[in-house]
Formats: sequence, C-alpha cells, structure tokens
Amino acid sequence: MLKSYNKCVYCSSKKFKKEKNQKFLNNFYVKAFCTDLNISSKQLKKIKVYKCKNCYILQNNPWFTENIARMIYSNIYGQHHRGWTNMINFIKKRKTPNHGSLFDILQKKIKIKKYAEYNSPFTGILMNFFSQEYKKKFPKLKSLFEKIILYLTSRQVVGKSIKIQKDSLKKGKKLLNEINYSKKKYLIRNNAEKYLFVENSSLAWGQNDNYKSVNSKSLAAQLFDLKILEMDEKKKNFKIDLFGIFHTLDHTFRPKKILDYALDISKYVVVYSHIDPKLNRQHLFSFTKDFLKYLEKNKIYTLDLTTKINKEYKSPEIYFLCSRKKKYISKFL
Repeated sequence: MLKSYNKCVYCSSKKFKKEKNQKFLNNFYVKAFCTDLNISSKQLKKIKVYKCKNCYILQNNPWFTENIARMIYSNIYGQHHRGWTNMINFIKKRKTPNHGSLFDILQKKIKIKKYAEYNSPFTGILMNFFSQEYKKKFPKLKSLFEKIILYLTSRQVVGKSIKIQKDSLKKGKKLLNEINYSKKKYLIRNNAEKYLFVENSSLAWGQNDNYKSVNSKSLAAQLFDLKILEMDEKKKNFKIDLFGIFHTLDHTFRPKKILDYALDISKYVVVYSHIDPKLNRQHLFSFTKDFLKYLEKNKIYTLDLTTKINKEYKSPEIYFLCSRKKKYISKFL
C-alpha cells in the first residue's frame, strides 16, 4: 500500500531534510480513504514529511502507490469537491472562484487572445471569462446549466428499448439547439480562445469527477467553449498568451514537466497552490514559498502575486506569475 519516494518528485534530487513537528489533519479526504482502505492510524504514522534541499518542496515518504492514489482520486473521493462547489455557486449566485483581483490584474497587463488551464476547469478563471463574455443579466443561466446536464446524459441509453434509444437522438438534438440559441442570444463578445489541457494522472480527479453523471471536463467544454487537448499533444508553432495552473500542479507525478510545457507554449504562466507547512496525507507533495527561489536559479523569472491581489486567505497559499523571459515579468513591476 505504501512505497518509498526517495527522489524529489519535482527535481529528482535525493537530498532531503526531515521536517519536525508535523501534525496531520483527519479531513474528509483522509477519513474517506482510511475507511474504504481499512488504513489504521499506525500505518498512517509511517508517513513522514521531508523537505527537498534543492527545490524546497515538501514531500511525504513513504506514501501511497500509484494504484492506491488513483483509487483515492477516482473511486474513493472521485468528485472534486472544491471545483464543483465553485461551479454550483457560479450557476446559482453568479459567484466566481475567489482569486481576489487576479483576473483584473492579468487582463490589465496581458492581451489575452489565447488562454489555457490545466486539468481542473472549475478552480481557475474560466468563469471570469464567461461573466465578461456574456450579458450580466443572463436570466436563464441555471436553465442553461441544467440543459447541458440533460444533453450530456441524453445519450446514456445503453440497455434501454430501441424506441428510447431513437428518441434520445431527437431529444439530444433539441437540447443542443436550445443551448446554442441561449448562448448566442446573450453573448457579447468572445474575449479569447480557450483550452483545457488534460492529463490522466493518478494524483488528480479525472474520470469520476462527476455531477449528475456528467464529467467536469465535458460540462466545461460545453459551457465555456473549450477545446480539450492532451498534455503531451504536440502542436507545431502552438503558442498562447496565458496558461493557468490552479491547485493542480501538486496533483500530478510530473509537476516539472507540466510547468515546463506550460512555459514553452505560453508567454506567461500563473500558478495557484497550497504552501501549507503542514503537509497532509492526501498529498504526495506540496510547494513552498522558497520554490520560487529554485525557479529563479533556473532562469524561470517569477513574481509573487499573493499579497497583490487583495484576497483574504483562510489557509497558506501562493499565487505567482512566471515566464522564461524576464521582460514579460518586468511589465508587472
């Protein structure tokens, strides 16, 4: 169930320092996987926290195998609680995820014609784009959301009668027409081409991140007009203006590859992440504020936005902007 992680998951260094006074919290994720996997408190105590001396991330060692990690994020607690809560709040109250004034700051300094996010569509600024692109008085937003749910489930008719299967074609087409009509009616302008880069990581919510039998990525693609691309998919001369990584860089076994990929195709990358000095057991690793020093040493220029976006924080978090070109970061200074 547990395996050794003797190399840093980010930089592959083997130089670690054991962290003292680590107190683990039994939150709802931990309680869920302990219950389903019959994990005892004695087994959990085997997990210790270390800090990488090279890139300064915190890492649990030993930690769960990749197969157990996939079970945690797919079977045991497959629904991304925070992400879907953000979406429901947006539909019911037109409330976007709390990122302070981040969206306004980014738009003021960057001409965003092409924008992308990584793996989780409801934790970033896609709802901000939607709010800007459609009329504020969108009286049928809840209806639109419900119709998208119905459309995406309308063809789930395996095992039903031939008549029901045939009727599903007409029903789905009718719903799609109504969805497209509503969006066209209330559209003001398309601010940017939007993409969602996905990776089937065993550390992330994926195939079971569902609400009413609809996956978050499928719903986001329909609502936000996203183009879905595989993270490893190579597109010749494909460049974007801004890449957002919101609470997802610590949910992959390949964080360095993901960040490097984003930096290679985008002028700017904005990252939002936990930096809690108490690394909990549902995470293999976590970033720290000193991680930015490591990036700077490797000629990835950064700007800490955490105190610049006027947000009240309930837990230790960091927002930072980074780029391979110093001149881009200098525009924000």
